[in-house]
Amino acid sequence: MTKHTRGFTLVETLVSILLFATIAMIVGSVFVSSLDLQRRANNLQQTEENASYVLETMIKEIRVSTLPVALADTDCAAAPLPAMAIINSSGVLVVYSLNGTDLIRNAGGVDGVMNSNTVQFQRLAFCVSGAQPSDSKQPRITIIASIQSKNMKQQITVDTQTTISLRGLSD
Repeated sequence: MTKHTRGFTLVETLVSILLFATIAMIVGSVFVSSLDLQRRANNLQQTEENASYVLETMIKEIRVSTLPVALADTDCAAAPLPAMAIINSSGVLVVYSLNGTDLIRNAGGVDGVMNSNTVQFQRLAFCVSGAQPSDSKQPRITIIASIQSKNMKQQITVDTQTTISLRGLSD
């Protein structure tokens, strides 16, 4: 072998470094993007789980409750109720309302926050229909909620609406 055929030239070395750096940047950006997507999916899952838990808890209690007063039907689009008062199956007055961004359940004068510290309620409204004794309808309550994650980088908002029909329980 001659002296000129051994090793790499400067140009070959620079080209290989450039190719390696380009491939490393592409792989790094794909990794960062997939990590961001994974965090967003985790944030969405936490928000949906919390929304589901809070709403299911409210639904179970409201379904077997009675209304403390006969309410007139509300215009859900124009004037929904900001809070809902019920008498639960144990005979305790329960009021659901928002305090800032927390959903509060007041049972017998004792407040309790229903949502976790990873989410905040942006909206909570109630619509009532069929609550008048003279209308011969089963009372229905519609819950409208907008729940947002507190993580600002991958923020998720879950909008939900559900309608519950009250069951008439008798002894």
